[in-house]
Amino acid sequence: MITMHQVEDFKTWKQGFDAGAEMRNQAGLVVKEIYQSVDDANSVTIISEVESKDIALALMNSPQTQEAIKKSGVVSEPKLIFLNKAN
Repeated sequence: MITMHQVEDFKTWKQGFDAGAEMRNQAGLVVKEIYQSVDDANSVTIISEVESKDIALALMNSPQTQEAIKKSGVVSEPKLIFLNKAN
């Protein structure tokens, strides 16, 4: 899964994101990498692995996650891209 969004301040967002690690772990979502755009440090892309799209959407749409997203300073609608690994 690739997640892309714009944040007000990367450092503030990262603290909030890190605080959600247990919630992600419980859902089986494993964060592989976090990237910042070369042109805009507040443009964030996260590469994750998750068992299914349904699990990821349930996590992203949960009230707890939605509140955490707001508190961490996400200012755009997260864009989610789901991929299957090609062999």
